[in-house]
Formats: sequence, C-alpha cells, structure tokens
Amino acid sequence: MSNTDVCRDIKELNPLCQILLNKALEEIKAVGINPLVVETYRSQERQNHLYSQGRTLPGNKVTWTQISIHTKRNAVDLVPQRNINGRMTAIWNAKDSETKKIIQIMTKYGFEAGANWTTSPDSPHFQIKRVSAFSKTYSSANTNVYITKVIQKELNEKNNAGLMVDGQWGDNTTNAVNKFLRKLDLEDAGKVSVEILKKLIA
Repeated sequence: MSNTDVCRDIKELNPLCQILLNKALEEIKAVGINPLVVETYRSQERQNHLYSQGRTLPGNKVTWTQISIHTKRNAVDLVPQRNINGRMTAIWNAKDSETKKIIQIMTKYGFEAGANWTTSPDSPHFQIKRVSAFSKTYSSANTNVYITKVIQKELNEKNNAGLMVDGQWGDNTTNAVNKFLRKLDLEDAGKVSVEILKKLIA
C-alpha cells in the first residue's frame, strides 16, 4: 500500500483508541446505524498530499491543515451509510439524524467530535488529542478532558467512586483507579492500561 493510500484498518490506531472505537461501533450498530469507517491512520505523506489538493495539485481542497491527529494514530473519520435506491451510500451530512447519533456515541467514548468545532467543523472526524500514538496506559500524565470523563464516569458506575465527572484527573481520580485495580487483585499504579480499560468499559 502506498503512503498516500487510504487506511481503514482500526488495528493501525493507538491500542487504547482501538478499544474505545470498537466499543462505540458496537453501540452505533446496536441502535440500528450502519457505520462506515472512512479512514483511520494517515501517513504524513498522505496528509501532505491531501493538503496539496486544490493548492499545488488538481482537485478541490479537502483539508485545511498539514497537521492531523490521524498521523498520531488517534483519529478516525466515520459516517453512517444507508441503502439508497439499492446502493449503500455514505451520508456526508452533519444534520443527518444518524450522523448526530454517531457524534453523541463517539463523544460518550472519549472522542472529540470535529462537528463541534467552531472553526472549520469536520463532522466525520473524531479524535483523541494529547495521547501518545503508541501509549498503552491512560494516567494523570497521559490523558485529556474527554478521556478522563469517560474513566471517571465508568469508575462511578463500576466502583461507586463518587467522583465529579469534570475531566480533571487529580488525586481523587488516581485513588479511584487504584481502588478499582485492588478490586481486580492488582497493584496500585494510578494508570488505566489497555486491559483495565477493557474491563472498565465492558
């Protein structure tokens, strides 16, 4: 595959991002929506190529930046698809009811929705910022508001942690994580690993 080809492979994403995306896709399908993963990982070469379209290369402009979370393996482009006149058709409409439902579910699982951006909104785009491409743990040093809210909410539901779901990972969140780890007979680490995340959002 060329570095400018589209990649739709979820396994090319950050390990933690994969778990959250797969869980979101399960819920999206469960409410009767047929999701289409348009793109996952994107090489910098492909990002540069897309940016050149409509500028130094023929075609319409398709992106406003050469910097994308896609290149950090923490973003996915996702739209609903429906059978229209006997053909499966991708729906590129931010006002579509199924698109709105996808946005709701994806944000529930920690993704920042491009549709909610005030500048250059991008409704198919969902991302997890400020997390290393190959990180295998979330912690106070490796998280963001969206992910922290997911973890806080799940800790409250699974462990009656009594946390404020405010997206701020402080000592209370670390202590609640450690309490959940002890419940699983694991040592305190203050971190949510790939395996713990699977258990937390199960």
